[in-house]
Amino acid sequence: MARLTTEERQKIIIDEAIKIIHEAGYESLSIRELASKVQISEPAIYRHFLNKEDIILGILSRIGEFDHKLEANLAGGKTAAEKLKRFIQFHFDFLQKNKEMTSVLFSEDIFNQSDLLKQKLMRIIKYRKSLLTSIIDQGKDEKDIKNIETANIVTMILGFIRLTVLEWRLGGFGFNLSIKGDKIISAITDMIGN
Repeated sequence: MARLTTEERQKIIIDEAIKIIHEAGYESLSIRELASKVQISEPAIYRHFLNKEDIILGILSRIGEFDHKLEANLAGGKTAAEKLKRFIQFHFDFLQKNKEMTSVLFSEDIFNQSDLLKQKLMRIIKYRKSLLTSIIDQGKDEKDIKNIETANIVTMILGFIRLTVLEWRLGGFGFNLSIKGDKIISAITDMIGN
């Protein structure tokens, strides 16, 4: 059997860390448990990650990869309305396929224990807000979006996304998030569209 590269091993460790957090909560994530699940020694985990915080940074880096895919997806839209639909739907589609990520993103315990993790998450949020701000401003320029304070529209849209995902998560993932996205998009465009 071929030996795994460092990148492959790190991906496996991060995948398993996400599963542990999803199934048992952040407090259940330990290097010992992770090593057991990945079937390597604890020192081997430390060869790939400095500590638990470093593993969470690896998870957040994966979310950064999502941002690159989101940007590419937005580039396919010409109008602000198309880009807004793509922005919202991309979030729902990604989480529908990666529901375990909601356990990380919605776990305030993870981010309250580390200023570094909190700062990294805040950079991700700030970046998403800037993407959405540019879409809203484009829509205002195109006269497709009402002249409401851009920051308020951004907060409203991100709040809709967060609330919908939270309901989906707390409901045991009992509905299709991607399908629900269409309804949310229609409601948002009705509210902010001219």
